[in-house]
Amino acid sequence: MPSELTRQWVLRSRPKGRPSAEDVELVDATLPPITRGSVLVENLVMSVEPYMRGRIGGEATYAEPYPLDEPMLAPTVGRVVETTDPAMPEGALVLHEHGWRSHAVVPAEQCRILRDDGLGPADHLGPMGIPGMTAWIGCERIARIETGDVVFVSSAAGAVGSVAVQIAKLRGATVIASVGSPEKADVARALGADAAFDYHDGPVKDLLRTAMEEVGASALSVYYDNVGGEHLEAAIRVIDDHARIVLCGMLSIYNSATPQPGPRNLIKLVWRRARMEGFLLRDHLDARDAFEEQMSGWLRSGAIRPVHTEFPGGIDGAWDAFLGMLDGRATGKAVVPLVATTDPGATREAGGNGLPEKERTR
Repeated sequence: MPSELTRQWVLRSRPKGRPSAEDVELVDATLPPITRGSVLVENLVMSVEPYMRGRIGGEATYAEPYPLDEPMLAPTVGRVVETTDPAMPEGALVLHEHGWRSHAVVPAEQCRILRDDGLGPADHLGPMGIPGMTAWIGCERIARIETGDVVFVSSAAGAVGSVAVQIAKLRGATVIASVGSPEKADVARALGADAAFDYHDGPVKDLLRTAMEEVGASALSVYYDNVGGEHLEAAIRVIDDHARIVLCGMLSIYNSATPQPGPRNLIKLVWRRARMEGFLLRDHLDARDAFEEQMSGWLRSGAIRPVHTEFPGGIDGAWDAFLGMLDGRATGKAVVPLVATTDPGATREAGGNGLPEKERTR
């Protein structure tokens, strides 16, 4: 493809309920000229994220809706192939938001050069990116996990949850994980979870109680919530005095066409003098340098092991990858390689547990 052309996904309509192929269109487009202060980037790998569901649907969330009939946005790692900014040289590996397309002309101020420390591009979208920092803020600043805590993590084999499990273990906690399949339960255990269950196996309140008995815990110190709904109600049911509930996401409602009922037992927060707090990453950007320094050290030492699922098809497969992520077909971070990948440890879409034999994670 000539560098002046790009293939890009454009939002055509706002879905009610689960998004479908009729809501988007993949089109060929001519790139705008590279003007002063902009760079041409060949996108290498893009992220698909749960929060994009709200942007596509136009719901009132913390992120602005995607405009109709315009290319969508996504966190993306790319390589600068043409530049007008000496601070953004050709060949630089950069992180930007102009994904959902093969090439992009991006204002240099919207690109961030990534440290070339041997990490793969997908790692910069996972443990070193938004999911990793989200897990870190939730564990370190909101929950303040410490030795002896009993921590319950939902969606524990997901992009955020898989990192939260590992951080909690590094802090000396006992960790219980909820996941969506037996294979993902194996992943959570391999990452350090002391007990893990598939929430499809019965009422979450019963599965959680059994897991707590397995680890010898009578109450939860921390619940890291990525799911909401039944999971949140089950966790509140067994919280300890002064427990901390971290509200990170609510996967259980993202595709709901009608409002869902909330937990029926919030009075337990009063009885237990517990704290339930939601947070947005943008309120904690002052911690980026500290996070990156610590996380890069953990990754290099092997203390944190990245897990991601590569969805095939390049830019053509990006929409199917997004739907697959929403349907729970990703283990760890869901990414879409836009050029040929040689990453030997990535789980391919359609199977695998994110930690292939010998617990390989990258």
